Amino acid sequence: MSTPAPITPIRQPEQKHQSTEHLVGERASLKADAEHIADRIAQIDAQLVERLPVGTHDIDGTKVQVREYSRLDTEWVAAEYPQADYPQLYMTTTGVDLAAVKKQFAPAVLEEHQVRGAKSVVVR
Repeated sequence: MSTPAPITPIRQPEQKHQSTEHLVGERASLKADAEHIADRIAQIDAQLVERLPVGTHDIDGTKVQVREYSRLDTEWVAAEYPQADYPQLYMTTTGVDLAAVKKQFAPAVLEEHQVRGAKSVVVR
């Protein structure tokens, strides 16, 4: 269980000979497989959470960790300790108001100052 199953590579034709339609079709097929695998992993994880207590477990040479996350109920803090009476518990942040900036500057000026990120692909 601790060693992953080997993945048999699919024989791929050279990429320069693949049509765009072929690439999109192959991507759709792989995405469907990935979604099926992700769903199955989620089902298994849900069963493990039900069966195992919080903590780290060694199961057949594989470390399985069950975590329980918690966070402070900030709505309780706000209700019980209002900002007017306890300003030290609250923070004030300032930042650029993008809506005001868009009203102030022409779109061409804003376009000159765009920060570009990595390209990505969305296929629907």
